[in-house]
Amino acid sequence: MTLIDFIIGGLLANAMPHLIFGLTKTHFLGLFGYSPKGNITYAVIQFVLCIILFCYNYGYEALLENGFLIGAVAVLVLYFIFGKILVGFYGKRDKTDIKLN
Repeated sequence: MTLIDFIIGGLLANAMPHLIFGLTKTHFLGLFGYSPKGNITYAVIQFVLCIILFCYNYGYEALLENGFLIGAVAVLVLYFIFGKILVGFYGKRDKTDIKLN
């Protein structure tokens, strides 16, 4: 493992929480402050940098041969595509579920 591998993995791993916190509108500090849009933007930038660094260092063909990276990228892409829908669907609360004392 080289330093560039560590940076690639760190960028990819750090993109996930920023994307999730941005989609759920959770107050979380990112490069662009605490805003949800800032966290989502930060996640996208980290994801793009990760892919660029990997392709620059190893080539596009190696991307398709790396199972760990493909799995992590697949999960992140699925969150990018379906995250807002899932948060909206599972985030809804029925008023009868909320009990006040």
